[in-house]
Amino acid sequence: MRQAPTLKPLPQLRRSAWLSGTRVWLIGLGLVAVLLVGLIARDTVFAQPAAATIRTTTADRGTVTSVVSGTGSLLPAGRMNVSFKQTGILTEVDVKVGDKVTTGQVLARIDASTQQATLAQAQASLATAEANLQATQSPVTAAQSAQLQHQLSAAQQNYNDTVASTNATNQADAATVASDQAKVNADCPNGAQCSQEQAQLANDKIKQNMDAISGQSRINSAAQQITSARDNLAVQTQVKPNALASSQAQVAAAQAQVQAAQLAVNQATLTAPTSGVVISINGVPGEVAGSGTAQAPGSLAPQPSSGGTGGASSGFMVIDDNSSFVAVMPFAETDAARLSANQTTSLTFDAIPGLTISGHVLTISPSATVVSNVVDYYVSFVLNRTDPRLREGMTANASVTVAQADNAVRVPNAAVRTTGGTTMVTVLSKGQQVPTEVITGVVGDTYTEIKAGLNEGDTVVLPSLRTTTGTGNS
Repeated sequence: MRQAPTLKPLPQLRRSAWLSGTRVWLIGLGLVAVLLVGLIARDTVFAQPAAATIRTTTADRGTVTSVVSGTGSLLPAGRMNVSFKQTGILTEVDVKVGDKVTTGQVLARIDASTQQATLAQAQASLATAEANLQATQSPVTAAQSAQLQHQLSAAQQNYNDTVASTNATNQADAATVASDQAKVNADCPNGAQCSQEQAQLANDKIKQNMDAISGQSRINSAAQQITSARDNLAVQTQVKPNALASSQAQVAAAQAQVQAAQLAVNQATLTAPTSGVVISINGVPGEVAGSGTAQAPGSLAPQPSSGGTGGASSGFMVIDDNSSFVAVMPFAETDAARLSANQTTSLTFDAIPGLTISGHVLTISPSATVVSNVVDYYVSFVLNRTDPRLREGMTANASVTVAQADNAVRVPNAAVRTTGGTTMVTVLSKGQQVPTEVITGVVGDTYTEIKAGLNEGDTVVLPSLRTTTGTGNS
């Protein structure tokens, strides 16, 4: 039987000493470094220059609009600080914050007892002055005037009676003397002495003379009584000019005092000067309410404040007229210089997407507001209409058209450059790029108006965009 051949083991390979584990790792890292260096060199040192592409556009005609934009907030068009005109103890407050009020509605009252007492005293002084004026205008009463008239009539009647009585006595005396004279002539003819008849005649003549004197005296006295009664009537019933003027002045002064006192009483009640919403109240019943002057928005653009009510809570009560709003926002000094009153604007609101309302510039604050060395001017805009969704404090964005050129030759702003004070564009003519000086007009956000130096249809070169070739870095 044949034996199988015996297999000998193969000799083991010996690992070279220079291929140890540390050296393998070092060799691997070296190969990676070489690869990275090659990639960087390819993309930098050995990269091909970027190809320049000529970009052009055509000068056309259209509208160039320059717009100034700003962002601010809505404020009520009417805001009024309402205060009492005098100091007093607050007795009642008839409204609360958030209430809607109408013009003339009672808002609050202060204690008016002192003012009421002053009014009563002034009214009493007026009544006295009016009574004095009435006495000056009518010195005597109707009864006194009638009595004076009666006295004058009595004096006149007494005069008439005295004249009649005197005349009758004189006539009787004359008849007696005539009778005595006839007897003497009859009883004593040819000058004969008739002592008795002559004595009677002499006595009657003396009596006639005495009666005549006495009668005339009584007539004169009666006439004097008429004059006295007439003068008394005139003096008692005549209006004295100086006294009348003095009385009228006293009445006027008393009336002024009553008006002032009545005004003080009325001012103890605070009423709403305008319709709106109460946004703040400073005081409760029992406290002293200070006097102040109601303040309305002025002609200057109001500036927002950090306070919750916009810095308008200095009065006893603040009322906002929310029937309309104004948008107030700051503008940089360069933009503010381009704004003027009544410029039209377009207003949008962050809280109400899609809502756009037209308006116009109302006022520009003449004083600057400097914050962190940035100079701003606050500008207020009037909304041409309102929207029930608008609320005070909402963010408003305004775009004001400050300049516009219609049917103007225009090019994109990127095509225009200024070098050394000269404005130029590059015109592509017959394949050649020709720098051309131009005169510009309105500069808008996208286009610039070209007034001279360029024609409609000219091809204008735009700045080139550089591109790179290669696969890029991974």
